[in-house]
Amino acid sequence: MTLLKLDNVCQRYPIGKKGWLGKPAQELRAVNKISLSLNKGETLAIVGESGCGKSTLGRMVALLESPVEGGVEIDGIQTAGLKGQALKDLRRKLGLVFQDPYSALNPRLPISELVGEPLDVYNVGDKASRKAKVIEALKAVGLSEDALDRYPHEFSGGQRQRICIARALVLDPKLIIADEPLSALDVSVQSQVLNLFAELQRERNLSFFFISHDMAVVDYLADTIVVMYLGQVVEQAPRDAFFSKPAHPYSQALLAAVPEVGKGKRKRGLALQGDVPSPIDPPNGCTFHPRCAKATEKCKTEIPVASAYQDDSKHIVACHYPGEVIDVKKMESEEATV
Repeated sequence: MTLLKLDNVCQRYPIGKKGWLGKPAQELRAVNKISLSLNKGETLAIVGESGCGKSTLGRMVALLESPVEGGVEIDGIQTAGLKGQALKDLRRKLGLVFQDPYSALNPRLPISELVGEPLDVYNVGDKASRKAKVIEALKAVGLSEDALDRYPHEFSGGQRQRICIARALVLDPKLIIADEPLSALDVSVQSQVLNLFAELQRERNLSFFFISHDMAVVDYLADTIVVMYLGQVVEQAPRDAFFSKPAHPYSQALLAAVPEVGKGKRKRGLALQGDVPSPIDPPNGCTFHPRCAKATEKCKTEIPVASAYQDDSKHIVACHYPGEVIDVKKMESEEATV
């Protein structure tokens, strides 16, 4: 059953002073016509370089921003125009886990107040039942009742992130939006939190909207992977299909950039060159063509239409020449010969 559905959502931010007709001089297109869905009990991973629009998309899913175009549907409820109590009730179904567990927690408040704050906001139960709910959430993430009267500075980074997860769980949400929740943690701690996510998903049938740039994390946790580039989805596929046969050259480059442990070498493929173009003035045609080694004149002038790859309706790619993997070793050899 579908829990989250995005239909052609767009987000733009005005830049500069407004002109005579009241329009801004320029607009930054952070998210451009994205459609996707997430089923209950599954994890949707959003990947891409910094500045591609991942966090902006997450803020719209978390109802912190409204799209300028398109619609967001959560648990069968259209969010457009929701205000007051209706919006508050829908937000109760969402839990947020932020990137930095150090800045996400108020250092002046004890853990009992930090984790219990959502219960206070929604006026859930009485004082005794709220305390019991906080203890239950802490135990769910592997922390004891002893943590209640302690402060954030008394915990390690991994423990702080567990506290943040407990706060996200305390209202029994249906969807967790996690924006780079592991990037500030040590590798050993990352594995603990990943296992915690997987365990909570099994026990509570949670859905995750998971934003990350770490392909190893995505491979472990995700059911479906969405690759964003310059505010657009360039590829969407089930996990196994994505890692076995990435179709878009940008996806291939992202995977090629992951070193193979123990070998000290990168995987076969083409590493990315150059910087992401400005979202204020994106390139014509395929926005990836300035960095694509197999771009043609068609790529520079025509926008690729997203379509099924190899007749797989669940594997969608927006590329004029999908699936053609470039052999870097052969290319380097040819260049050396020349």
